[in-house]
Amino acid sequence: MNKKGKSQAGPRGLDRRTSYRFSIIARRQTRCLADMHASRCGLSVNGWKLLSVIEYFGPLSASEAGGHTSLEPAKVTRGIDALAEQGLVLRREDPDDRRRTILSLSPKGKRIHDRVELVSRTLEQELLNVLNPAEREALDRVLDKLERRSAEIFARSDAWRALVRASAADVDAEAPVPVQ
Repeated sequence: MNKKGKSQAGPRGLDRRTSYRFSIIARRQTRCLADMHASRCGLSVNGWKLLSVIEYFGPLSASEAGGHTSLEPAKVTRGIDALAEQGLVLRREDPDDRRRTILSLSPKGKRIHDRVELVSRTLEQELLNVLNPAEREALDRVLDKLERRSAEIFARSDAWRALVRASAADVDAEAPVPVQ
């Protein structure tokens, strides 16, 4: 039942949609982490996300770092600039392509990252404690499948555009909306 007491039979109601539910969980966790990381380390949300991505996937370019986040390119640039100003990220010219800058963490950046990572893992463990080991394994398998499927659908604009067009055609055929 939803907030108004209506049953959500038939098409999935908002409260049952995966993207909505994922966004609520992620927002709550991000808000908590943001408060902790800002007060303890002076990092913005984008800053700690980028710090983690650079440590895990790096050394890499800014565009590669952005590809591992949900951040827009301008926010990636601003976040990396802020991390570099704080002395947490090092920039060096790519020896193979002088137009490209390679990012890595400074020793100070690695120390901050390790603190951020410890807090993030602890919070995630607390969140996942509600699941037994079999449920955690099942969740990981399901998330792996959803990640692969989302890459198939959303990485190619033609794939999701075709789905949207087909869906819109079905809706238009059932109940035309007057254009004003």
